[in-house]
Amino acid sequence: MSKTVLVPTDFSDNAAAAARYAAQMARHFGWSIHLLHLYTPFSTAFGGEELNREAQELAANEAESNMTAAAADLEEEFSGAVITTDCKQGVMSDVVYRTAREAKNNLIVMGTKGASGLKHAVLGSNTFEIIKNSPIPVLAVPETPPAFQQRNVGLLTNFQPSEIEALEAFITIGEAPQQVTLIHLFEKGANKDEKDLADWAKHIQDRTAISRVLDNTAPFSDRMDVKEDFPEHVFRLAQSDGMDLLIVSRERKGFFDKLFSGDRVKAMAHQLEIPVFFHNA
Repeated sequence: MSKTVLVPTDFSDNAAAAARYAAQMARHFGWSIHLLHLYTPFSTAFGGEELNREAQELAANEAESNMTAAAADLEEEFSGAVITTDCKQGVMSDVVYRTAREAKNNLIVMGTKGASGLKHAVLGSNTFEIIKNSPIPVLAVPETPPAFQQRNVGLLTNFQPSEIEALEAFITIGEAPQQVTLIHLFEKGANKDEKDLADWAKHIQDRTAISRVLDNTAPFSDRMDVKEDFPEHVFRLAQSDGMDLLIVSRERKGFFDKLFSGDRVKAMAHQLEIPVFFHNA
């Protein structure tokens, strides 16, 4: 059965970039794409029923027109892509969750920065909430994403089972990457046990049958103070090793509880430099 990726959009540049990235994945894996736009028409108690009805019709027509154009652009660039669309009135996070459950979508792909102007700043303000509460994995895409590939996928690790679950979810949705590179962050003053990391890499390799799981800590031996800029530090490490994508499981124990507090996940979601696959433990 073909998988379907759900792509929320507010028609911003970042949303279009996320849709193109999703289309590259869909073409590679044989998926279909479902574009979803949420709108909230302006209404006022002083305008009267007829004026509010006209405002609602105007908002719906504008949404449908923008969606038609967005889908046409995507179909032109990705000939043969299977794309469905929907425009609904409501709050993005609520409708996205409901749509994902009802349609049994396998993945949500979305940008992190919405269009300019308060009434259009929907995507950026909702991405974190969706990442935090989504019933299915969320792939957050930066404004200028690289071309889709998964030769070298990073896995942020603190030796927790939920990290393997996140990697397995990623593989189940698509396919096993050629290589997984572990990123292990630890507090200043903590003892770094390279044997633990090597054993963990071997365990992941045995569990997932991925032939190449790197446990070379050399690029990642920097000691990180939790007060440092977490996203910048993580993405610097990821880019230094040429990672195409990063997998993150929201673990809530010990040091990772500090790293993945709401503020840090939110900061990470809004400072993307490569796509990040978020999986809730």
